[in-house]
Amino acid sequence: MSKEKDFFRELMRLFVSGSIYILMFIVAAYIFYMTLFLCYKVVFAIIVHVSHLGDMTAKWIAEAWDMWIKLTEEILSVVTIILVLVKSFKILVEYSKHHHIQIKDLVEIAIIALLMEVVFNFSIHSMAINWLFAVFGATLLVIYAMFPYFRREKLHKTK
Repeated sequence: MSKEKDFFRELMRLFVSGSIYILMFIVAAYIFYMTLFLCYKVVFAIIVHVSHLGDMTAKWIAEAWDMWIKLTEEILSVVTIILVLVKSFKILVEYSKHHHIQIKDLVEIAIIALLMEVVFNFSIHSMAINWLFAVFGATLLVIYAMFPYFRREKLHKTK
């Protein structure tokens, strides 16, 4: 019976490890894709702006201003998505090494994701949900800043 349990445990460990590595590959590929998308957006915006430098009328400047605001929102949204994906990849790497996840990493990714929802998807949610996200994010940020558990790793590195 013990050999069967050990075999089953080893089989499950290999399945979980394989799944983690597949997920890491997917997340890394998506980070690469989003980074290329971000570079495309920035380069395309610069080309469009430079190509229309001769059309500097008041109407074009007003339209360009709206375009730049939308582009800035898109770029910041993509950057925060990349941050969440990089943090997710870090969590997967730590899990593949140590077979556990630190609460610190989960709190950090929750803060980033909530900030992303409140700032970039404000119009999608109702005001009550936005307030809930904001309060929950601020609470997590205060917890993260106040509790020494989240700074414990830094204290050990300095000694």
